[in-house]
Amino acid sequence: MRVTAAGTKRVSMAALICTNPGHRSRLIYRIHLDRGPAKGRRKGFTETDYASLLDAAHQQLGGPNSDHHGKLH
Repeated sequence: MRVTAAGTKRVSMAALICTNPGHRSRLIYRIHLDRGPAKGRRKGFTETDYASLLDAAHQQLGGPNSDHHGKLH
């Protein structure tokens, strides 16, 4: 995946990997660019942004979501 963000101080990405036996896997993601300090500008994802990502997954996959948290190394 190519991310072009010239002049951006921070790039944050939130992603979901969706799998279902017998179907192709899907990667659903959102990117947030932090362009530096400014009053009222957020640095990363908010709870609303994460909820929006889950809603997008539900809409794209056409079914209920099941959250499974794996171990991160």
